[in-house]
Amino acid sequence: MNRRTKMFNRSCYYFLTLMLLVLSFSPLVAHAKEDTSFRQENRPENLKDFLESIHQAIYTKKDLKQAAVLYRSLFPDPDRIRKALKDNVSTDVIEKIMSIQREFGVPNEYNISEVAQADQTIVKVHGATTEEIALYQKDSIPFYEFPGRTKQVAERFLRPNMMFYEAEFVKSGAGSGIKYHLFYWDGKRWTMLGPVWRVLR
Repeated sequence: MNRRTKMFNRSCYYFLTLMLLVLSFSPLVAHAKEDTSFRQENRPENLKDFLESIHQAIYTKKDLKQAAVLYRSLFPDPDRIRKALKDNVSTDVIEKIMSIQREFGVPNEYNISEVAQADQTIVKVHGATTEEIALYQKDSIPFYEFPGRTKQVAERFLRPNMMFYEAEFVKSGAGSGIKYHLFYWDGKRWTMLGPVWRVLR
């Protein structure tokens, strides 16, 4: 057997091995897609239920892979980000928002439990329109529940006449807990912008 034939046979072996690996993992990929089948609706109660389902997947069902898939589904791509922003916002702004995802990394089965503590079983959702956040009136929901810098974000970047939500995981009897920022309905499902004021200065 000459050298060229040996190289050809070795290439075929590696190719077949790779194909077998792909085929063996395909059921896992399909299962991951099925895990996003929570029925999402444009209602704050539905957002609350969705976040509770992530907590239950972590601590009740002990299904960390499912929890990570559900949480990752909140992370936007550029098209979903544009749904939340004014039409004249530049692509540079989109890229800066995307950089937040890179900063926090990809949620997976090893770090998903950091989303909330086991005893933070209650999810609270607080909603306001772009205009209400921009006004940031004293004693309003934005005043109490939205970080102060969301005011400038709403004034400069957020799409008019749109609802945004702050959500937090809290312990029973506690006034506050771990908070997540600027959820919105992108037309198909829930999306989270996150603390975009860190990059939109």
